[in-house]
Order: sequence, then C-alpha cells, then structure tokens
Amino acid sequence: MPTPTGTTAPPQTKTLESRVPGSVMVDVAAPPVPNRSNPLRKPTHAEATSKLKTGMGILIFGLVVGGALFYFGFKILGGAALLFFGGGGLAIVLGRKDEVAACPFCGAVLDNLPKPNPDNVPRPVQCKKCWEYSGLQKGSVSPYNPNAMEERPTFRAPLAQRVVWPRACVQCGAEPTRFEEVSTSNLSAGFLVVGTVRVKTFKLSGVPYCNTHKKAVEMNTGIGNKLYLDWRSLAMMRRYLAANRGRFAE
Repeated sequence: MPTPTGTTAPPQTKTLESRVPGSVMVDVAAPPVPNRSNPLRKPTHAEATSKLKTGMGILIFGLVVGGALFYFGFKILGGAALLFFGGGGLAIVLGRKDEVAACPFCGAVLDNLPKPNPDNVPRPVQCKKCWEYSGLQKGSVSPYNPNAMEERPTFRAPLAQRVVWPRACVQCGAEPTRFEEVSTSNLSAGFLVVGTVRVKTFKLSGVPYCNTHKKAVEMNTGIGNKLYLDWRSLAMMRRYLAANRGRFAE
C-alpha cells in the first residue's frame, strides 16, 4: 500500500545471524615484553594532518548516521551515534597537536593519548598497529603490566577471521574444562536510506574456560561495525594475539 502524502513509513527491521567458527585450540605463549620506554614528543606536521583527516572522517560519519537514525525515529540510537562518533571525531580534531610517542613494542605512533594519572600510576594505552598495551606516565610510555587483570572485559583485540584459542582458560590460563559462547549485535545504518534497519547478530562458540571462571571475554562492535573481543586478562589476550597472527583483517 502506498504511503500517504506527508507521512514517513516506519523502517522495516531485518534480523540476520552469523556464526563465527571458534573451536580450534593451540598451545601458545605470549611474546616477550620489551624492556624499554619511549619519551613523549610533539607530532610531526604529517602526523597532525593525518589525525585531522581521521577526526573529520569520524565526525562526518557520526553526523550522517546520527541524522539518519533521528530521521527514522531512532532518537536514542541517533543521540548515541552523535555523541560517540561526533564527539570522538571532534576530540581527535582538537587534539591533533597533542603529544605522541612510539609504541615500545612495534615503534608505531601512539596518539590520542589521555592525560597521565596525577599519582603517576601507568595509564593503559593501546597501539593501533600491534594491539599491545603500554603504560602512559608523565613524559613517557613503557610496556603495561603484562599480567594485568581487570574487573570486567576491558583489553581489546580484533576478532580473527578464523579464531584460534590458546589451550587455556581465557581468564586464568588453567586447563579448559568447558566451552562457552559470546555474541553481539550491530545495526547497519546504511539501510536507513531506504527505510530498512538491518540488525545482525554474531555468535562465537568454543570460548575455553576452567570450572571456576566465566564471562572473562565479550564480543563487541567498534567504528564501522568491526568486531572485537574484550578481555579481563591482558596475559590471555596476548596469548590469543600470538595464536592468531596473520588472521586479522587489515
């Protein structure tokens, strides 16, 4: 039936499900942690320009997605998109001349750095190239405590194209005795231009645990609906990265 003039048809919702394989396990150790620290410095002109372009791209993406969601009546999602993407992009643009440092693991540039803690306790920052965590202190960065454990899944790693798990509980490293599933959903905003919302659910099975632990790994989405695994244990996240080298999409 045609839509009456002057009204907007409610968006149709399509729900799809995708299952990501994840039952292969290997014996693997985390790579060694380098014994070095690198000083903070001012960014080069090329680095500042690159951050400006990145920030503007994220800002425009947030305005487009947020505006489309608002138009089709998704006010809460639209506000969240504007706040997350728009605010994040604006923060990158305004902070393009803030200090940067070289990653102690791979040498790539660490930018968008937060302010150091006033008590000089290392603040975790992640390299966008090697995914390793460094500790930011006043004037320098050095490798973060490789045995750090958080109260909730915080340490982020990309989802491998074909997941291989360390043969160990994803929280404590003990011999696994059971296997769990994690999942997440994302919304494809591109379909809003034709009045259709597509929600896709991703599920990953085979997450190894011992008898004691659970909920130490979560699956989440990031910018561009990329999929990530968030971990409580940095040590186990590093073993996961080692097991999946070469399996991450660029």
